[in-house]
Amino acid sequence: MHSIQIDDQVFEELARSATGFNVTPNDVLRRLLKLPTPTVTQQASQPKIPVPAPVPSSLTELIASEHFQRSHQAIDRFLGVLAWLHASQPTQFAEAALAFHRGNRRYFAKSKEEVESSGAGITAKPIPQSPFWVLTTLDNKAKRLVIEDMLHALRYQPGDINLVLAELPDSDIRRHRGQSALLRSLGL
Repeated sequence: MHSIQIDDQVFEELARSATGFNVTPNDVLRRLLKLPTPTVTQQASQPKIPVPAPVPSSLTELIASEHFQRSHQAIDRFLGVLAWLHASQPTQFAEAALAFHRGNRRYFAKSKEEVESSGAGITAKPIPQSPFWVLTTLDNKAKRLVIEDMLHALRYQPGDINLVLAELPDSDIRRHRGQSALLRSLGL
């Protein structure tokens, strides 16, 4: 990985263009330069949301950290919390993650293919600094449910769980899916 210096105006334009699900300035530059998407191996070896070093010692420290607060996308916060959970309790995280199922879908696995083969239209992303992949084709409410279930499995207190869940706001995707075509056409 290399570093380059750019002026504030270029950085602001990159930041403005880097919107959406886990889109980084590097992704924007790749698109502008018409470069191919990195292979799965390259993506796994270059996590987009690294766990800050040193690892915060508590969930409260993680949530309050500058690194976490700079992550405005729910997917980045979702992956960041999972990465922290793995870093703080690797053995327990592995047991809870590999046992985690809802219906026929696999939410966690040691490969992208394992997660994505459990259903149609599924996308998985690597959990930074871990050997695990997680299903990410989820609205924010579902992300909160996954995080909540993992925190319960890892025996976190209700206050800590509520603190984390408050940092993943609702995306309103389900509300819009349930609206009738008439209400959508009226803009309601």
